[in-house]
Amino acid sequence: MSSYLRWIIPIAVVATLTYLSWGFTNRLRQKDATASRIASLPAVSITDLNGQPIQLATNNRPLVLVYIDPDCDHCVLETKELRAHNSDLRGATVWLVSTAPLDKIRTFARAQQLSTESSLQLAQISSRDVHETFGFASTPEILIYNAQGALAKHFRGQTSVAAIVNHLK
Repeated sequence: MSSYLRWIIPIAVVATLTYLSWGFTNRLRQKDATASRIASLPAVSITDLNGQPIQLATNNRPLVLVYIDPDCDHCVLETKELRAHNSDLRGATVWLVSTAPLDKIRTFARAQQLSTESSLQLAQISSRDVHETFGFASTPEILIYNAQGALAKHFRGQTSVAAIVNHLK
């Protein structure tokens, strides 16, 4: 029995370390691939509240892409701050995107009084684009693209409008 343990324990340790190393390097490769994919605004289609597909584009204006979940308390607070400081964001296009069903997004828009805000727009985005294209892992997450479509800043978590405005130039 002890002769088996002399071989099994080192083999198990080496196998575990190999597996962990492989997982770590694989995750680093995925992060690098996502970073290169979002370095410039990817060609992604979203669905507006009327059910119409829209291609994300900068249109020679900075673009702020905010990934939210209507059930997330931090997202609600982020949305309230964006609405309160809407005038600071007038030079940019701001899309709040969610994977939630359109009905739930519309309810969220009414609850947050966003229907009257012209610069804050809500849309649905596919789960595939959220995870595979943008690599969003939590809510809220914010990507800021300059007018040329290059990524200016990536924020994870609730972010002040002042910090967002600093990267709109």
